[in-house]
Amino acid sequence: IITRSNIVKDAMMSLISLAVSTNNRRLILVLLVLQLSCFIILVFSSNKNQQQQKLYRYLADSGRSNSRRLTTITEEEKTTTSAIHLFTPSSSYMVLGPSVFPKPSLFLNEDAIPYLRPTFGSHRHDVDAVLVFAAEYGFNTYICFVESLRKTGYRGDIVFAVSLLDINSKDVKHYLETAFGVVTYVVTLNCYNAEMEEVDSAKGGMRVCKLDNLYANAAGQPQLDPRPARTIATTRYELYWLWSLHYDPQSWIMLLDARDSYFQSDPFLNVPRWEQKQEELSSNKKDGILHFFGENADATRIGMSPKNRKWLTNAYGDVVVTALENKPTICSGSTMGEQIAIETYLRAMVAESDETGTKLMGADQGFHNYLYYSNKLAAAETIRSISVYDQGRGTINNLGAMRTAPLESWGNGRLVDIKNTTSDITVLNWDGTPSPVVHQFDRHQVLSAFVYKYITAQFREEYFKNKQH
Repeated sequence: IITRSNIVKDAMMSLISLAVSTNNRRLILVLLVLQLSCFIILVFSSNKNQQQQKLYRYLADSGRSNSRRLTTITEEEKTTTSAIHLFTPSSSYMVLGPSVFPKPSLFLNEDAIPYLRPTFGSHRHDVDAVLVFAAEYGFNTYICFVESLRKTGYRGDIVFAVSLLDINSKDVKHYLETAFGVVTYVVTLNCYNAEMEEVDSAKGGMRVCKLDNLYANAAGQPQLDPRPARTIATTRYELYWLWSLHYDPQSWIMLLDARDSYFQSDPFLNVPRWEQKQEELSSNKKDGILHFFGENADATRIGMSPKNRKWLTNAYGDVVVTALENKPTICSGSTMGEQIAIETYLRAMVAESDETGTKLMGADQGFHNYLYYSNKLAAAETIRSISVYDQGRGTINNLGAMRTAPLESWGNGRLVDIKNTTSDITVLNWDGTPSPVVHQFDRHQVLSAFVYKYITAQFREEYFKNKQH
């Protein structure tokens, strides 16, 4: 009704005319009441939408110039205004979401309890955490991710899901067992190829897989998952939800892709903290903050990307794609927030997967953008606010959409600082400060070579040298 108000109004008037012509007084009365109800819903939704816009803040620094490219002052002002408008939720397609999203375990029953346990390490409830699904990656990925993060001074948990294929590597197994603050879950994936024959590998997430024994019944017996096989990119959100339950409501949690990310400073250093006595935190904290991170709005939009269009169309239809086609893409591989808000967000992501039944690799980005732009998260009791950062303006700098040109050409060289040699590179936010998290570095040849040839090589050398001693 909300998104098709004119169509409903016209149809209603036609029905009323038909009822009058046939002198059906009872039908006339019913239709008039229904039309009045529609009007009330539309007015309420309009007011609700205006109130909910306050929840959504686009954190662009209007006091600084837009340094993506050299422009006149007038063009910079237009670009900044346009970006702020584009990152707001849709005004033409809105969903009145629930105040509480269902637990992912409800597909079994109300009594289902988490059964999954870490293979190595243990969670510390009162620290921040980075949650990562990293199955079937090599040793270099793990050591670059962990060691670049530890080098920033971060002392919280790093939680991995890996496959049995990873643990077959002695170096990977030893590293994950011994690295400080690393919690590792070795998950058993039952994957299927295009012919639905069971195979060992998820093939980089291209295949669908089943993950049983996530939950147990009231007697403590592990349960099989009756749902159809899903891609691991979608399944990971259910794992993240289970892991998030181990942390206090005020802990900050980051969800991040491991294969194409590294760190330049502590990503949690400047996040807003809940200020209250430690013993009162868990009982008094009722809601929290979410941070989403966009891709470059000049480089791509939802409607410009065949993949993003496909994911949204497959899950929600052409109507949603049409409503959101001019919106910038918000990356699903980089999200952070306070535990109490992240836990709700993860419930919502699993619910979108279960309700739509979408099995496309990458469909989680469709869910992610739909939840934000449709306002479906706005009524959630435990989410106080959602801040969306444009590319290069927040903690996580998403670089993937900018692969159409060398990084040094963006913003007249203001996105990357190359110290006269490709062995010393710093990725920058648009304000000139180093980006705490660099995401999607492997889309850029010079940056990718720097990460593998220098950063990773240095961490490998230090690790094997210390291991010998």
